[in-house]
Amino acid sequence: YALSPTQVINYVSCHDDLTLTDKLIKSLPDESTADRQRAAKLAQTIVFTSQGTPFMFAGEEIFRDKKGVHNSYKSPDSINTIDWSKKHENADLFNYYRELIKLRKSHPAFRMTTAEDVAKHIVFDNTNNEPNLISYSIKDNANGDAWKEIKLIFNGSDDSKEVKVPKGNWIVVAQDGQLNAEGLGMSKDGKLTVAPRSALILAKEK
Repeated sequence: YALSPTQVINYVSCHDDLTLTDKLIKSLPDESTADRQRAAKLAQTIVFTSQGTPFMFAGEEIFRDKKGVHNSYKSPDSINTIDWSKKHENADLFNYYRELIKLRKSHPAFRMTTAEDVAKHIVFDNTNNEPNLISYSIKDNANGDAWKEIKLIFNGSDDSKEVKVPKGNWIVVAQDGQLNAEGLGMSKDGKLTVAPRSALILAKEK
């Protein structure tokens, strides 16, 4: 449906229909706010590490809601306003978004501009049709990136998943709902566990 990643806009909510927060309240009615925020982090991690242009609805980073109103163009400020006290209340989510934006801006591998580059550098892993699990690599210093390989694993299920990671010393960028653009630490190759509703992002420098 598009000739290049520059023609694609990725998002999980916008001014039309429900906010991401309201969608998660509706789809995960029995879950805690913390569990919904884990799902929100995963959703935005997919958006901001995907090829194309990421789009973020104002207030998503502080878990803004519109009290379940789908089409709020005729709603009052009590529905449409952004409650900035939520920035303090949801500081962990806000900081996650900030690191996610920093990660994308720092690494051109997430910002390839041609379909040919995407086909050349992105390789999907065989997950044996495991439900709600996606695993792939962005390889060979894509788009001039300093990282030789970036491994991205998304687990959208309610259960932990075990994955095999190729040989090497890996920088852990995201794990179990935490993300740091400069790295959380190091990990060896082998079998790693991906926590429920979370992203595991690893990077190899050489």
